[in-house]
Amino acid sequence: MVMEFTPVVFTVGNQEYGVDIGLVRGIERVQEIVRVPNSNPDIKGIINLRGDIIPIYSLRHHFKMDEIQQTEESKFIVVNTHGLNIALEVENVEEIHRVEDDMLYEIPTIVKSEDTKYIDKVLNVNGRLILVLNIENLLTPEEAENVQKMVNEIQ
Repeated sequence: MVMEFTPVVFTVGNQEYGVDIGLVRGIERVQEIVRVPNSNPDIKGIINLRGDIIPIYSLRHHFKMDEIQQTEESKFIVVNTHGLNIALEVENVEEIHRVEDDMLYEIPTIVKSEDTKYIDKVLNVNGRLILVLNIENLLTPEEAENVQKMVNEIQ
């Protein structure tokens, strides 16, 4: 049986990443972020998206990259993890692919660690390697609970 997997592909730095389209709640233009002092260091702040308070998750910070200015290409990919909607800040959204089983590979054991548990698989699209993120592993359950508390206090 062929598993159908369709990722939304985006870039952070010079690397392409993908996230399962089934987890994506929306792709939004960037807007001004309200900083929340003393919150999780990967949470850049919050936005008001059509009446919902959405935390902005900085993949650049999580990946230990320098922050950069947002551009016209920058987007927020709203995903649901641990029952919480968060927006991943990305530099651009490239395309949505339909993926065949033979294009997906397990992460090599040598790069698997506690620090890389958010990487689920590697997608090879005509030689382009795209890291597929496991959204559930971006935040620990405790971090997700703390972010949820922060959102509840604000709403």
